[in-house]
Amino acid sequence: MSFFSQFTLAQKTEWGLAVGGMSYSGDLYRGYNILKQNIGVQGQYRINHDKDVSFRFSLLYGQVSGDDSRPIDALGQVRNASFSRNLLEGSAVMEFHFLDYKNENSLIRWSPYVFGGIGAIKLFNTGTEDINEFQPVIPFGGGIKHLVGKQWSVGLEFGARKTFTDKLDGVSDGELFNKPNFDFGNPEDNDWYYFVGISITYIVYKVPCAYKYVPNKSLYR
Repeated sequence: MSFFSQFTLAQKTEWGLAVGGMSYSGDLYRGYNILKQNIGVQGQYRINHDKDVSFRFSLLYGQVSGDDSRPIDALGQVRNASFSRNLLEGSAVMEFHFLDYKNENSLIRWSPYVFGGIGAIKLFNTGTEDINEFQPVIPFGGGIKHLVGKQWSVGLEFGARKTFTDKLDGVSDGELFNKPNFDFGNPEDNDWYYFVGISITYIVYKVPCAYKYVPNKSLYR
């Protein structure tokens, strides 16, 4: 085994932190709006399987919000609804890096990557709403990483989260009667949320011994 192979194996784990913006898409707002952001913080633990594939385990905490200030339909003009909700997300994703940017013989120190996996969220301040505070999500997205020295990596990432509920914003189809303020939504369109962040991670670096240790038994005679 070459020294570089051993060096690669020595970069098995990383610890990191990402800070950025969280936003929402649903019955109150469609698509992604870079101007509608709330602060989100994400802790990361990464296992580097090889030069291309990594497995990341993350905890993300932040807030999503929306309103009818720019109504997307006639109901929204009358509804004038709004919401703000904190959430905690746990996820496990696989990352695929397109370039071998950690190779010390490489001329490049950066790589684009994509990721996808599974996750779950706990919703806070649900009050008396008819919504389960625990919800599954599918996180996916992409970004770019840059290696700084041998033990630090900085990155920029955009990720989308597909949910399986239409009640994240408190606006849904549901019961057709006793709806206050025309509180109707599209039952065929579940809500989404997004996180875009800048991350910094510390690579646990350890140089392995290049030779197998064989004890000198003559010392025990």
